[in-house]
Amino acid sequence: MSKISIGIDFGITNTDLVTAHHDQISYSTFPSEQVTESYLKKILSEANLNINDIETIGVTGGRHNDLPNEIDNVLVAHFNEVDAIGRGARALKKDQKSNFLVVSCGSGTACVLGNDEGYFHVGGTGLGGGTIRGLCKLLFNEDDPVKINSLSLNGDITKVDHILSDVISGPIGNLPKNSSAVNFGKVLSLKPNNSDLAAGVINMVAQTILRTAIMSAISSGVSEIVIIGRTPKYKLLTNILEEGFKLYNLNYEFIESGEYAICLGTI
Repeated sequence: MSKISIGIDFGITNTDLVTAHHDQISYSTFPSEQVTESYLKKILSEANLNINDIETIGVTGGRHNDLPNEIDNVLVAHFNEVDAIGRGARALKKDQKSNFLVVSCGSGTACVLGNDEGYFHVGGTGLGGGTIRGLCKLLFNEDDPVKINSLSLNGDITKVDHILSDVISGPIGNLPKNSSAVNFGKVLSLKPNNSDLAAGVINMVAQTILRTAIMSAISSGVSEIVIIGRTPKYKLLTNILEEGFKLYNLNYEFIESGEYAICLGTI
């Protein structure tokens, strides 16, 4: 009987696990803890996996190098996270072009160039899903991503931000007149509700990710962008990224099950 392969991405907030056996792929997610051999065995148990049935364990993210290279006679293969991001995105993306930019939207955001020579970190920002949860917790005591997403869809960014039409009389290049000119500038004079604040936070994070991705793509000479991670589950963020990529004539793909791309990149 053939054994299975598993891949694990130890994230800041979530630890993701992929199981591959023949053509069958399954995914699991667990709250992150300190990366130890006992934690690894704990999540294997919770995923109903027997270590004796496993051929290899691919690991990346967090402090994966704290793990040994072998556990109970099973090989533990360590992957640089940049390589895991690129490998996983390449495996999941529909377009088979060899040159592409991966925008990995997790607790923070990383931009990875993929080409025939390998995978290279070309940009990033500390803003991401962790920022959204942290600021919403600070502003109105809510850190549940599902609730934040729902609130933001009913929010009005113009009650939080000064937009271009508020501060100038004419266009700036090809920017839409509803683009933010000053994030959270109106909070000094208005009293936005929680929905408005949620929309403002997501908008600020999305704009930063967008600018980072566009500059990384332009500087790397690619026009194909692949977006992975959990943060695109915020619908408002996805809408802002889509509008921006279209504005700069960039091709883009939001990967289905993209939150598991990095762990998939280790098998």
